[in-house]
Amino acid sequence: MPPTARRSSTAKRRKPARRTTSTAPPQAPSIPPGQRAWLLELPWERPPGLPSVTYYKALKAHAWIGESLPTELLPYASKPYSYQRWVEDDLNGEAGPGAGGPPVTPTAAQVEDARVITVAAAAKFRSVLVANSPGTGKTFVALLAAKEIARMRGSRTILITVDRPARITIPTWRAAIAALGDDGLRWVIMSSDGLGKLMSRNGRPSHAFDLVIADEAHLFRHDTKRTAYMRRLCRATAPADKAPFVLWMTATPGHHPGEWGYLGSLFAQLHGDDPADWADFGQALASRGHPLVRSFGKWVLSPEAKESPEIEERFIAQVRDELLHHDPPLMLARQAHWGRPPLDMQLVELTADQRRGYELEWGAFRREMQLARSGRDSARGLAAILRLRQKASLLRVEHTVDAVRAELDKGFQVLVATELVTTGAQPLVEQLEAAGIPVARIYGSNPDAEAERLRFQRGQAQVVVFNTPSSINLQAGELLADGSTATMTPRRGFFHQARWSGLMAEQIMGRAHRNGMVCQWSLLAAEDTIEQRTAEIMVRRLIATAASTNSDTSALTDIVELFTGEWMPTAALNKLLT
Repeated sequence: MPPTARRSSTAKRRKPARRTTSTAPPQAPSIPPGQRAWLLELPWERPPGLPSVTYYKALKAHAWIGESLPTELLPYASKPYSYQRWVEDDLNGEAGPGAGGPPVTPTAAQVEDARVITVAAAAKFRSVLVANSPGTGKTFVALLAAKEIARMRGSRTILITVDRPARITIPTWRAAIAALGDDGLRWVIMSSDGLGKLMSRNGRPSHAFDLVIADEAHLFRHDTKRTAYMRRLCRATAPADKAPFVLWMTATPGHHPGEWGYLGSLFAQLHGDDPADWADFGQALASRGHPLVRSFGKWVLSPEAKESPEIEERFIAQVRDELLHHDPPLMLARQAHWGRPPLDMQLVELTADQRRGYELEWGAFRREMQLARSGRDSARGLAAILRLRQKASLLRVEHTVDAVRAELDKGFQVLVATELVTTGAQPLVEQLEAAGIPVARIYGSNPDAEAERLRFQRGQAQVVVFNTPSSINLQAGELLADGSTATMTPRRGFFHQARWSGLMAEQIMGRAHRNGMVCQWSLLAAEDTIEQRTAEIMVRRLIATAASTNSDTSALTDIVELFTGEWMPTAALNKLLT
């Protein structure tokens, strides 16, 4: 058989037949004269009977184009001051209607704090830290100041960033704007997790804002993508006259000033330095002799400062007072006239059977930690600590349920704060509901978080179990968005699980201890377990957090007496108790 002829490499190959595909979705809508666009937030499972709508890839949203929005689509329309509404207004070339609601008259203290902020803005400072206590009305202070600064500067666009859960925090801010009036300004309220929407493909901001309000500013204390976006939006490396005015709002700026990196540009302005010199905030402080060292990519207190509360408190005061005692003040730290949240410690004595179960877990924990130390595997050690906390937490569920029922019998509505869901929140809810007690659930990725919050606030649920540390209101007598008020039943709070973070603990207590309403809190922990260690760390960090805002720490020191020398150095204990 003759050999097969080889085809020349230059021979023309036949092109494969082109596959037919469905028509790609349009990039952006075309709006005929006399019509407008409505952006819609449709559920994944679309209810039957809805009119057909088009998805626009460039907008990453569905939209309806027409003279009016069909009644069936009204529930899915964009909300005032949302990012969707902002894009919708750009498409239509005009602003949609703002939010409506009952008006609110600010307090004299809120008006005064807003005045202090506008004085700083008039003096050309680029930002102010609002570190007032939870429940004193920082939201109204920020809005009053922002509106006055916008009037003073001829500004128009204002960005507000909020914490999770966005389905609670965004409506809260929307209602506050409605209560004070939006003054015809362009507002956009966004979760800090969604700041990427404001970035172009080249990484630069696609929108420019005249003012920025950063609620829960401590969210930007670490170097994360979220923080990087925020720095670009605030033009942190630009001169002050080229940057938006920023209101940093948090009752808990950080565990120590090394975590105040979001204020780096303001400190650069104070010291007459280039903002780039303070981009690494911890390095800038350390180079000026402050007790910070770098560890695992973060700036932490030096060993001497960790051992000596005196050194730590002096460091906090020195940095804090640069802002607090400046003329004009660049930090507000108004303390609640009703005092700090009352906090006590309740150590739970485990039964013999519970102790045996814990000791079995303790043995496994010690073996795991030994392996972690020998192999220098910090992840293994952290996982072992977490498992031990989970074990102790589960053993105490019945005790916490009994404590909750006792407070209900006294006439309280009860808050139970947890950190973990499967070994904290969920078993608590199951046992409480098994006892016939309605429970509001604000944990996990619950899309009905606001409805659950309102169940508690309206008294339809006498208990709320939550792990959201900030930005929700659970106080008695809250003025709700519809003009009604929450129940006046006094609140009582329990930490079923202590938090490692003093910032989160402070924020959690402020959910109900606010606006003149006092809420007593109890920190529950199993005696002689890892939970006691966690509780000690939480209280120490609460003390540091309180010192950051020049708050009274005397009530917290009483709790320290519950801890033994095994958990806290004697020198530190003596210092805290003097």
